[in-house]
Amino acid sequence: MGPREMVVKLEDAARQRRSAIALGAALGLLAITGCNRSAGTTAATMALTPAPTRNVVALGRIEPTAGVISVSALPGERLTKYAAGVEPGANVPAGAELAQTATFELRQTQLRAAELKLSASQEQRSQELIAAQVQVEQALATQAQAEAKLREMMAQEGKLKNLAEAAAIAEDDYKKLAELQAEDEELVTPHQLRRRRNASDRATKEYEAAAAVYPDGLEAARKGVAAAEAGVRLAQQNAALVEKVDQTLAADLDRQAAAAALDQAVLRAPKLDDGSTEFTVLRTMVDPGELIAQTPVLEIADLSRMSCVAEVYEADAKEIKVGEAVTLRSPAFTGKFADGNVGEPGGIPGRVVRIGSMVASPGLTNRNPLAPSDRSIVEVDVAIDPQDRAATAEAASKVGLQVTVEFLGDEATRRPAK
Repeated sequence: MGPREMVVKLEDAARQRRSAIALGAALGLLAITGCNRSAGTTAATMALTPAPTRNVVALGRIEPTAGVISVSALPGERLTKYAAGVEPGANVPAGAELAQTATFELRQTQLRAAELKLSASQEQRSQELIAAQVQVEQALATQAQAEAKLREMMAQEGKLKNLAEAAAIAEDDYKKLAELQAEDEELVTPHQLRRRRNASDRATKEYEAAAAVYPDGLEAARKGVAAAEAGVRLAQQNAALVEKVDQTLAADLDRQAAAAALDQAVLRAPKLDDGSTEFTVLRTMVDPGELIAQTPVLEIADLSRMSCVAEVYEADAKEIKVGEAVTLRSPAFTGKFADGNVGEPGGIPGRVVRIGSMVASPGLTNRNPLAPSDRSIVEVDVAIDPQDRAATAEAASKVGLQVTVEFLGDEATRRPAK
């Protein structure tokens, strides 16, 4: 091959390389333009399509609706015994005796002594009231006698006037008779004159004697009435004092204190007017013979109404509404409430009854090691329908169980959480 042919061949190769480069650039530009159009179309489509709402899932703990009641005694007491039939799982009526401590017998004796003291004090008070009333009646009788004596003395004033007039008449008769004898001795005998003189002297002396004692007798009668009235007032004041100062009140306070002390030695299930009528013993925490510390002796609860307290992340709380349907799930559930049964949805149904307003740190531990631990939660109360006896019984058999709480919400717009 000559030099010319070599040059022509090199020029042809160069043109081919330039053509290949230009074609590659054109294809690259076309590819970039197509990709941009596709990306724009996808972004517009995503902007117009509403994002599906996810289901809210949280952790929760099954609890009695009325809570778990811790029954305690005074620290330092020694537990003597539990009442017959009191053991975990047993049902006890409200107000029933649950256990006794070692001071029960001593405090029972103190209560009996206080009751006897109160009874004796009441009997003594009854006698004192009767005696005070008798004294009032006696004082009134004495007053009546004094007043009668005074009236009698005042009546003697008229009698005294009669005696004075009788003495004057007797004296006048004597004088007239003496004048007749002086005129004619045969008309009046000496004997008749002496008799008249004697009658006149008797009337005069009787009047003088009555007149001498009348002032003192009247004064004595008046003083007797005053003394009797004072005696009535004193008796009435004494009766009022006996009525007011009730010594049985102190004795009754002693009895109440002894009864309260005895109640501290007896552990009972609570009893309220509108409260639960029956409780279930969840567990006993102190054995008979052991000293009681700060921990409860036993725990009881009303298991006829069960709930779940869910800990919802604060960011998810706005998605939840009161009345929303909920499903509680746990591998510990049995029967139709267990997950994985053919033809059974599994889980315990519930409904939101309250959404808390306080944000706090979670109290339940997520067993997923990849779950965030720095989130805050809002407590949401979920009620289990008490009419669903099977669901209530299943929840009651697992008090304190940590469960997964699925808030169902609107199933048409929510998708399962991943």
